[in-house]
Amino acid sequence: MSLKDKLRQQGGGGGGAPQIFTKYGVAGNPFPSANQTSNNPHFRTEADEEAEARILSFFRDNRSQVVVVEGTQGTGKTNFLNYFEGQIQEALEEEDEYYVVRYLADPEASFEATIRRLFQEIGTDHLEKLAAELDEDDSPMTVVRSQDMRSALHALRDEDTREANAALMLEWLLGFRLLKVHRETLGVQFRLDTVESKTAALRDLILVSSEAEILKGIFLLLDELEKQDGVLGPTAITRYLSAMRAIIDALPRHLFMMIAITPDAMRRYSAAVPAFRSRLQNQITLLPLEELETASELANFYLTTAKVEANNRRQFRGQKAGHKVLVTEEEIEEVFERLRKTAERRGDSGVRQREFLHQLHVLAEGRLQQA
Repeated sequence: MSLKDKLRQQGGGGGGAPQIFTKYGVAGNPFPSANQTSNNPHFRTEADEEAEARILSFFRDNRSQVVVVEGTQGTGKTNFLNYFEGQIQEALEEEDEYYVVRYLADPEASFEATIRRLFQEIGTDHLEKLAAELDEDDSPMTVVRSQDMRSALHALRDEDTREANAALMLEWLLGFRLLKVHRETLGVQFRLDTVESKTAALRDLILVSSEAEILKGIFLLLDELEKQDGVLGPTAITRYLSAMRAIIDALPRHLFMMIAITPDAMRRYSAAVPAFRSRLQNQITLLPLEELETASELANFYLTTAKVEANNRRQFRGQKAGHKVLVTEEEIEEVFERLRKTAERRGDSGVRQREFLHQLHVLAEGRLQQA
């Protein structure tokens, strides 16, 4: 049978196979493979309660916080950040005074890329809104330290040219080459091409926006920070971490930073920049699977979630969901015990969630292909 015939028999692509639903009650493989790091269900643990408590205290007090999500490779750090990115955005649906910024170390690992992402997220709409507020009441300008920032904000107050000038101001904030049009239109004299100048500009912008009551906070979620060590030399790493510390120190309010990092990278970075380590005392630890009971709960959570999602699909309405077991408890135990022995030889304290779910994915895929 050709691939075309097999695909037609399966019922097309992307929507799930009817025969799988009527046999197992799912639309596809419920377990993610090792290379699928996003759009996966989130299995709640005690770590979620810790993170929510810190987020709630940030909303209450508006004091900056840095939360470190620490865990070895494959323990679910990316899934954790993905989940809370969605939770925060959902909680802020009706709020426009908060910004949620997600940044991964790949493909460009540098402080410039991180702070550029911050300015881009704030964008020209925010600059225009800030200018409109300052046009009504310029008292918030007293918190601005930089003369260049004062001049740029003053240039935005002309409503007729506000949109064009906001675009120029964003170019200046992003560190673009300083041209004649920037100097003459915005009145700025210096390019933002150093860590200090970028940090100072970010501080001024956030504080004046807060005083104008159009910004309450920024959520900055940094993932895969350990990859800095693979692409940057020791000097560059020190500069990057020092710059991140400068952002934290410059903003005692309005900033919630969540950093995902491995314990090994934390130790290396702490040795490189001890002052950076001192800012990272607020830790949430994600542990590997140490007990069969926890592993079984995780596997059944994915199975149950897949069945619920399949039942809600329009294409399966009117069809009876199958109840045949896709992966048995005995097979889950067998996979866990096999990986536990591998983890012991490797020196790990438990089984990595990513490896466990991938092995279940392989096992389930064999059954689904037969169906």
